[in-house]
Amino acid sequence: MPSPLLLVPLGVALGAAVGSFGGVVASRGWRGALRGRSYCDSCRRPLRWFELIPVVSFIALGGRCGTCGARLGYRLLAYETVGALSVALACVAVLVRSG
Repeated sequence: MPSPLLLVPLGVALGAAVGSFGGVVASRGWRGALRGRSYCDSCRRPLRWFELIPVVSFIALGGRCGTCGARLGYRLLAYETVGALSVALACVAVLVRSG
């Protein structure tokens, strides 16, 4: 069994990434989520790599686009957070159950 100090943070990162993808699918549809890079819905600029880090980039940018300053929807942050917490709780449950 992996170390709890490694398993839970990896679970948080994986859950946030899956939640982020789920949010994009929910807002743009399945085909739109698979087509091209992520972009700002307001100015259509493709997002840079550091703007794609779930939860962290939202907080670092103050919930706004790094170029045009348009507000980002809190719905995507909610998807990312729920995904991160869900997988983290699942990891904790596995760790508790395994002793």
